Amino acid sequence: MKDFRRDQIGNTMERRGFIKKGLEWLATLVGGAFLAYPAFSFMTFRKAGQKKIVFPADEQGGDVRFKEGVYLLHEPGGMVALSACCTHLGCTLNYDAASRKFKCPCHGSEFNISGERTAGPARENLAKVPLKKLANGDVEAVLKI
Repeated sequence: MKDFRRDQIGNTMERRGFIKKGLEWLATLVGGAFLAYPAFSFMTFRKAGQKKIVFPADEQGGDVRFKEGVYLLHEPGGMVALSACCTHLGCTLNYDAASRKFKCPCHGSEFNISGERTAGPARENLAKVPLKKLANGDVEAVLKI
């Protein structure tokens, strides 16, 4: 008859040794999960929030204005706000006034003045940021972070 208390080498294992080995494995598993949880929760779960950026009346002049991750543009139909975050990997875009394009300094994505992707590895257009005109003439952009 086969003895189930033998390990792989052929040594017999007492009941206490078997329980001790099982508890060691359980402690290792729980400890590893305890240490890995912060890293995985940081990488996968993000708390959605909003950031309000206010453009005072004196900062609204010019074709394109940048402030805290938002580009404020003057178009014929009114003002439009675009996120300055590249849709490829999240780099902050630079505005090139000569070509009237937004360019990513990291990987070369380009977007036209309307926020549409024209070149590079990015696959999506820039996100439009909702604007709200305040009573004192300031413009408030609500950026989702």
